[in-house]
Amino acid sequence: MLANVKLPQDSAAAVKRGHPWVYGPLQRPSAGTPVRLVDPRGAVCGWGLADSGDIAIRVLGTGEPPADLTAVIRERVRRADAFRFRMVGGQTSAWRVLNGPGDGLPGVVLDRYGPAAVLKLYSAAWEPWLDTLVDAIRDLPWVEGLLRRYGVQNVDGRQGHAELFGHVPEVLVVEEHGMKLPVRPREGQKTGLFLDQREHRRMVGEWSAGRRVANLFAYNGGFSIAAALGGASQVITVDVAPGAIEDAREGFRLNGLDPDEHVFEVADVFEWSPKGRLGMLIVDPPSLARGNRSRGAAASAYRKLHARLCGAVEQDGLLVSSSCTAQLKWDDWLGAVVEGARTHGAWSLLHQSRAPSDHPVLATHPEGQYLKLALFRRL
Repeated sequence: MLANVKLPQDSAAAVKRGHPWVYGPLQRPSAGTPVRLVDPRGAVCGWGLADSGDIAIRVLGTGEPPADLTAVIRERVRRADAFRFRMVGGQTSAWRVLNGPGDGLPGVVLDRYGPAAVLKLYSAAWEPWLDTLVDAIRDLPWVEGLLRRYGVQNVDGRQGHAELFGHVPEVLVVEEHGMKLPVRPREGQKTGLFLDQREHRRMVGEWSAGRRVANLFAYNGGFSIAAALGGASQVITVDVAPGAIEDAREGFRLNGLDPDEHVFEVADVFEWSPKGRLGMLIVDPPSLARGNRSRGAAASAYRKLHARLCGAVEQDGLLVSSSCTAQLKWDDWLGAVVEGARTHGAWSLLHQSRAPSDHPVLATHPEGQYLKLALFRRL
């Protein structure tokens, strides 16, 4: 017997439109309890799982709930995995398998690294359903080991990881359009790689020939490796973490590139300044806002960062700017970047893009569109 949760009219209307979240405060059962959602008149508008945070309900569908929720979860995992095999390009062995609401499982992320799978839960609603998720993932034909990454305060409240079945190595090497990348699924950023930048790394490789490239906030150097393979005359890789820089150097070696022909610097980019002229500048900082209240500070940080760095880009040089700050809408972020860059003259906007097809966003959930990238030419 499902618990009924009565929604105010605006929340009920949002559920009927297909939005995957219902915000609190609401009277609701414990996290993970299946619920039937009803509007103020008592009509059923949807169903989902109760959550424990500001998001009161993770909506899994409209209309009446199914009789067997376990079967629905397993089927959504299977279908999402099958879809990826049709959409991800060749010579690639790492991609996102489950992207929350975009795959009908809001709060669930699953990434593939070759034969290893890494799960991260962003909602306490899924804790009681962990065994169901694990069994569904175990049935996927490629999975040899499943690792769960912790680090979501309102879900697990701890750092680290747990092996749920099989074995996931400390370090893996995966392919991305033929480029080899080292991955640390147990301790790396996100679940090991920023998989959402895969197609952008490929494009950077296409844009880099003959250019002197600086890759800032480089993590383990994916953009740097792509630029070097694309024929960059020199690549400067900058990150504040020594371990990330060492992984970047190893990534060069894995791809037959001599790291000693390039430059690797451990530095805080917010205090770092380029030396000499650049044919391409890549600026891809971590999220600069923790919540909506810090949106203004985040926009200011993007503006100041680009004002300080963009003077090094030569005429007809390229600026590749990216943001994962979900709280900043596209126009606000782009405006901040342009305002900073135009301190150093005029720029033309050549290209704009978001996350690739393995990171689907529910069409009725614009909040899910967090990743932004723009390519500029200095006039």
